[in-house]
Order: sequence, then structure tokens, then C-alpha cells
Amino acid sequence: MTTKTDYFKTFCNISKKFGTTFNREELLNLIVQSAIESMEGKAACLFLADEQKDIFAAAVQKGLSQNYLHSRPMNIEAEVKKLMEAGGCLSFRDATTDPRLGNHDLKKAEGIASILVVPVTVNNKTIGVLTLYTAMQRDFSKDEVAFLSALAEQGGMAIQHSRLLNRIRRNAELFHNLTFSINSSLDIKKILHILTADIAEAFGMKGATIRLLNKNTGTLDIVASYGLSEKFCGKGSVSADKSVSASLKGETVIVRDARTDERVQYQDAMKEEGIVSMLCIPISSGNEVIGIMRIFSAVEREFPDDLLITVKALANQGGIAIEKGRLAERKRMNTELFHDLAVSINSTLDIKKIMHIMSADIAEILGVKASSIRLLDQENNTLELVASYGLSEQYLSKGPASAEKGIPEALRNRPIVVKDVGAEAGVEYREEKKREGIVSILSVPINARDEVIGVLRLYSDVPRDFDYDDIMMATAMAHQGGLAIQNASMYLMLQEDKKTLEEEIWSHRLWF
Repeated sequence: MTTKTDYFKTFCNISKKFGTTFNREELLNLIVQSAIESMEGKAACLFLADEQKDIFAAAVQKGLSQNYLHSRPMNIEAEVKKLMEAGGCLSFRDATTDPRLGNHDLKKAEGIASILVVPVTVNNKTIGVLTLYTAMQRDFSKDEVAFLSALAEQGGMAIQHSRLLNRIRRNAELFHNLTFSINSSLDIKKILHILTADIAEAFGMKGATIRLLNKNTGTLDIVASYGLSEKFCGKGSVSADKSVSASLKGETVIVRDARTDERVQYQDAMKEEGIVSMLCIPISSGNEVIGIMRIFSAVEREFPDDLLITVKALANQGGIAIEKGRLAERKRMNTELFHDLAVSINSTLDIKKIMHIMSADIAEILGVKASSIRLLDQENNTLELVASYGLSEQYLSKGPASAEKGIPEALRNRPIVVKDVGAEAGVEYREEKKREGIVSILSVPINARDEVIGVLRLYSDVPRDFDYDDIMMATAMAHQGGLAIQNASMYLMLQEDKKTLEEEIWSHRLWF
């Protein structure tokens, strides 16, 4: 009874001490020192799991000389299996002769007689082992085993609590530093580097990738990677990956073993790359998912809630920053393109060159399949095709286009988008458009001052919801083109008038 009471009091005192320190080193030292003092041991060593190396590594020891060498690294799975098979502890009465142990001479030279090993467990997971060494041979009683096991369990909870606090502190600092870096830049490459390299390194991951959704093609294009081979990154489309489709719906997907999980598309590639666990996080901007971030681990691991919360928050911050960067880059590019095209258009009075710039150059800049320009013949009240780019002669000769959806609206000075020519009402020549590979159309008016003189049409071969910037860019260029067409026409008229006048003057000279 006395021993039990002493153990109880000792355990209470130790528990109080555990609650007063959150410093990791102090906590580990307290655990081994408490084991030695409470159980009259010679020494103690606390081994903690190193999941990267799959071993239990010595974290702290007391009472052992620097010359003492442990026989070999302890494999986590093997040691846990031994402990479970032995009923939760391993006891060695004579450590210098027991065949289950190695390095007998070293143990004898160190003065080690008996050894007791118990697991350090948290939430049914073994995170380490606590080993007690004695100078005299002894048979460990049930009470001693129970006490050391309770000490290890209490110490495990204290370690886990300390780890959690440290992770929360680290995650808060990480979130602050990374969000500051993300939001202080409009450079998309820098933002993507932060979201891959910095996050992977901060959480001890093997690597990371970011794929952004291409609205024009509907595919997920890889735009950044870290820690992964070119072969792995270029393995192919991930559209069939169930983890990807779930992330595109806004879900966070945890894959414990990517080599066997049926949701993973390229299991062999994961195995070859040395990837075991994987986390898939949606990248959002507002209420829209614009891509996915995947972070990869070389060992099987869990992703605790605090990590998930931090990574998801960083992904959202990254999504907002990416959209801001895209917007800034697009504005810069549009300004440059508008300037260059305007200079090109206004630097010539050659109508053919103006038409080429308006059709081919604008189509290439906006990334569409083709374009056409039709000008209004006011005498006959018809639209005449004057230029095209990327369209076949067969399609161009299909018939009159004046009643096609988008053209009447454009002639009333209003841009119009047809996202799906195969589904929307009012679209003519559906079969011809299908054969031509046309899916979406943007029609904008060509203005010359306050008058609509024609229609510019842009054709996409993939579903495309032309956005505000697309429409404004096309409209502005069509307006510039309209002015250039009018100026060139006036120039031709003046040239014709000049020629007529010269002919009249020369004809009158014959009278003299």
C-alpha cells in the first residue's frame, strides 16, 4: 500500500509539473528525470518517432555516458509490434545476456543490469517509447510497470499538447509572414513560389503543385511545382482524378496512401516519385474555385486540423492574390496591346492592312480561333464581308449573315456574346458552325464617330464566356479600326477627287 500511495503522490506531483511547462526541452528532460527518480533507476531515455526515417530516435537521455551506443535504430512498426505482442511493455531482467537484446558488452560496461520499455501513446497512436535502465537486476512489479506506463502516457499527452501549442504559434507566424509576402506582390510567379516552395518547406513536405483552371479549355494547367521531377509533373491530365474533381467542388481531400487509394489516377507515378500521403486543397477567389493546390509527403502521415486550417487559409489568400495579379497583368498587357494596335492601325491609310490588323492581330491577342469583319453597305442596306481570319472559304460562303444572332444587336451598337452556338436560340447555320469548330462568338459594333459602320466577330473553338475585359478590348479596337477605315476611305476619296481634278485641268489645257 505504501508503494502505491507513494506512486500516486509522485504521479500527482509530476502531473502538476507537466502542466507548468510548455518548453519542449524542459518537458522531455522532466519525463526522463521523473522516471529515474521515481523508480530508482540508473538512467532513462525517451525515444520519439521520426516518421521521415520510420524510426524511434533518442530525443533525450539521462544517466547514460556519451560513449554508450544503442545497438541500432529502432524501426517504428517493428518495435510497436513487439510492445503489443508483449502486452504493452518489454522487460529484460538481465540486459547483458538476454538474446532479445544486442550489444551485451556495451551494456555491461555501462553498468546496465535490467531494462523496462513502455510505449508513449496519444490517441491510440504510439509516438515514442520510454526506456528505464537499472544498475541492479530486478523483476519489475505490476505497479512499477503501471506507474512507468502512466508516466509515459501523461508525458505523451504533455508532449502532444506542447507540439500543438508550438504548431499553433508556428502556423500563426507562418500565416502572417506568407500572407504579407503574398499580398505585397502582384507578381504571379512570386505568389506561386510562395504557395508551393514556402508552404512545402514550412510543413516538412516532399513537394507541391498548383494547377489553375483554364476557362477557355476547361483543363487544369500546372503553373507551379516544387520538389517534384519534370517527369511526374508532365505525366498528363488529372481531369479523371477523383481527388481533383472533389477539390474543384470546394472540398479538401486527404489521401493517406496515394499508391493504393482508388481516388488517385496515377498510382504508379506516385509510387515512382516516392509520394505516400497527399493533401488536395481548392484555391478560391470569392465564391469561385480557380484551381487546386496539392502538397505531397514522402511518408504516410496525418494532416491535423490546425495544419488543414492554415493551408486552406493560405490557399484562399493565394487565390485572391492570383486574381489580383492576373488583373494587374491583364490591365498592363491590354494597355500595351491597345497602344501597339492603335499605333499600327493609325499609322497606315492602306485599308487592306487595317483590315488585317483588325481581324488577325485582334484574334491572336484575344486567343480565339477566327474573326470576321463585315461593313454596312448603306445603299443596299446589307453587310458585306470585307476581311476574315481563320475561317474556311466553305464557311464564309454559307449565306447571308445579317440575321445571325449577335449581328442585329451589334448594329444597334450593343456587343453580344453567344457562349454555345449549339444550344442558344436564334443561332443560324448551326451545322456549318459545328463543322467549322465554332463554339462561342463575340460580336461587337465597328463605330466611326457616332455611326455604326459594321460588325467585328470573334470565334472561339472552346466554350468561352467572354468577360468584361474581352468585350471592352474588342470594342475599343473595333472603334479604333472604324475611325481608321473612315480616314482611309476619306483619303481614297480625296485621291480620287484630286485625280479627277487633274484630268479636268489637263483636258482644259487642250483648248489653248
